[in-house]
Amino acid sequence: KPEIIIFDESTAMLDPVGRRDIFALAKKLDSKDGITVVWITHFMEEAVSADRLIVMDSGTIALEGDPDDVFRDTERLRALGLDVPEMAYLSLLLKEEGIDVGSALTLDEMAVKLCRLK
Repeated sequence: KPEIIIFDESTAMLDPVGRRDIFALAKKLDSKDGITVVWITHFMEEAVSADRLIVMDSGTIALEGDPDDVFRDTERLRALGLDVPEMAYLSLLLKEEGIDVGSALTLDEMAVKLCRLK
């Protein structure tokens, strides 16, 4: 039983069901088995559930922190050639229109924040 396991682009060529299954396995290894999971991905929707993100650029750390902090820097992420999660982008667009929902990285988070608006 390893202390750490690295998933390197492990969902890149999978269909949505396969991606979900592999991601669920990684989450189980982390939460139930106590194994540290290093998840390497270009899929930002997968990255939102991480405890900590490290964005690399040519072998150096470009950004690091929790998902809320990292995905708040949309300009820097885009300059690095990365997308931001759809809900983070929607949060940014809403803020530009004067509707500040704060940080929302998932559809569920966005739904809750929108429902709280008056």
